[in-house]
Amino acid sequence: MNKKSPKAELIDFMANACYYAQEHIGDPDAWPNDEFEREQLLQCVSYQMACFLSQNTVKGKNGVDYDVVLRPLVSIKTNKDGIMVKNKKEWKNILNKIVVELGGWKS
Repeated sequence: MNKKSPKAELIDFMANACYYAQEHIGDPDAWPNDEFEREQLLQCVSYQMACFLSQNTVKGKNGVDYDVVLRPLVSIKTNKDGIMVKNKKEWKNILNKIVVELGGWKS
């Protein structure tokens, strides 16, 4: 059995949180497709990601801006299904790039 490392589990959790939040308000016919309105709905998710990154990355100890993933969260670009949501793999890529920018995971 392949057990994931705690950091791999954390990035999975974070990617899922971003995906589910976006998916919940992803239907452009039912939810705002104005980035300002979407920002109001999703800023708490970005703040949550900032907290995880602050506590678990090398440079995060200096603080991580609350809007660390807000731009990709509020994006109104639709996927192949016409929904305003990135898939979990896209979220993992976005988050892993941010982790690298923040000096990598703490040991």
